Amino acid sequence: MEQAAVTQTGSRQAASAPGGACRGSTWPKATLAERIIQALVAAAFLGTLALGLAMAPAPSGLGTHTSLGLPPCGMLVMTGHPCPTCGVTTSFVLAAHGRIGEAFINQPFGLAVFVCVLGGLLLAIFTLVTGRSWVLLLTVNRVLATVIILAVIAAVSWGYKWTQV
Repeated sequence: MEQAAVTQTGSRQAASAPGGACRGSTWPKATLAERIIQALVAAAFLGTLALGLAMAPAPSGLGTHTSLGLPPCGMLVMTGHPCPTCGVTTSFVLAAHGRIGEAFINQPFGLAVFVCVLGGLLLAIFTLVTGRSWVLLLTVNRVLATVIILAVIAAVSWGYKWTQV
């Protein structure tokens, strides 16, 4: 009976009840502040994707970022070996152009960044369109697992990139 009363109110407490964020018949509504933040996130991610579409990938697989007025990679210039992010911008731009295979071959972490930006945009749009919050799906363990997975992908990608340059 207590579960039904909590579920009918649609409060955030119902979503955090044992068993998961979507237990019961009510998914919590996003607050106005959350919707504003999601609109800003959506705008930032949409701008990032638009910039990726507007840029041309460097044929060498490195250095696309220099078209934004940024300097060449200092580590690559000084040591001849790429830094952990060498090729990420090029890979992102390739993915934005729909060249997913080339993006993966160029720098797998760049493709992972592209997928994260696209996924973040979709989650932000979900909140804006439905008015529902997905934030309660985040837990310390899920965030930590995501960070660890991305760090491993970044490290493996860096090692891979060292073999390519």
